[in-house]
Amino acid sequence: MFTFSRSKRYIRYCNSDNRLLSLEIIMKVICAGASKTGTKSLAKALRILGYNEVYDAEEAAEFAFKEWEDIWLGKQTSLDVILDSVYSKNVEAVVDIPHSAFFEQFLERWPEAKVILTLRDEDDWFQSFKSMIDWANKKYWPIHYLRYISPTLNRMLNWQVWLFTTTVGPEKPHPFLWKWSYRRHNKYVKAVVPSQQLLEYRVAEGWQPLCEFLGKSVPGEKFPFENSADSDDKPADRVMQESWIAKQIAKELGIVLAIIPLSLAVVFGLYYYL
Repeated sequence: MFTFSRSKRYIRYCNSDNRLLSLEIIMKVICAGASKTGTKSLAKALRILGYNEVYDAEEAAEFAFKEWEDIWLGKQTSLDVILDSVYSKNVEAVVDIPHSAFFEQFLERWPEAKVILTLRDEDDWFQSFKSMIDWANKKYWPIHYLRYISPTLNRMLNWQVWLFTTTVGPEKPHPFLWKWSYRRHNKYVKAVVPSQQLLEYRVAEGWQPLCEFLGKSVPGEKFPFENSADSDDKPADRVMQESWIAKQIAKELGIVLAIIPLSLAVVFGLYYYL
């Protein structure tokens, strides 16, 4: 008979007399770099290198929306619950926000994990981030009005506001505050993570430094460069079209849009016959 127990750092599988059969450190890589520093490229690279369950910002919204929402709203004042309930389930790497903002808590939970700090010129970083926000606002401008008839859409937009507030500051691009937050975050990562455990990395460097740091062989395929400015495959599109959030929003809007003409028909019908 096997028993299962979880400690702060690893999972133990024991037999009936409690002898340790195996030990597996789950979280192997914590990517502490800010959004728009090559995080999508790094996530794809880690998947190519064979890491299981790489959780990016999209996975945070897809699989841990409620848990992070509880953090934003103050219903949870510690990351212990979400680390145990979500990130201890065979997730081997985390990338991008909100994970990068809480890299220290992830590292305390998995102190053997390696930390990667993706870097980029701060002016280029700000312009890239601003361009992404401007593009999303232009393409999805109706959602700010539809939020009043879709509770899930309203939750999602509030979730994003808290995410920005927690990581870079105001949701509206602000060059001084965003760059200040970016510099402060990078300096804090370098101050907290032991130097031998940290890789300062620019995705333009490609496979070699990444694989040397992780102890992996360089793959035969080219290093992936994802989410470029001219890419047609945008993370925002995937969230707005393919996620459970999108499906729930579509369902709620469909119900409302179906009720409106029916209500109008009833009103006009009553007016006509009365």
